[in-house]
Amino acid sequence: MSEALNVVTRAIIGIRPDLRESRVAITRDSALFYAADPGRPVLGLDSMEALELIAVLEKEFGVELADTSIRISDLHTVGDVADAMSGAL
Repeated sequence: MSEALNVVTRAIIGIRPDLRESRVAITRDSALFYAADPGRPVLGLDSMEALELIAVLEKEFGVELADTSIRISDLHTVGDVADAMSGAL
């Protein structure tokens, strides 16, 4: 697992500790909000949790997403977020 993916996964668990307790698998393919593909794991973040995730990741990676080419609307999965944060460094 890449370092960025580890950081994103830890951030998600910090925001939603119930995911660890329920043993939901957080993988690169896990959808952040909902999934069009019924076989894809879904974390079910709400809008406030998404904002908190952004704030945590900005601090962790030392970037302001507004200063990058990252479009939040393009981030659908955990892997999307990890890849975007890796590219922002």
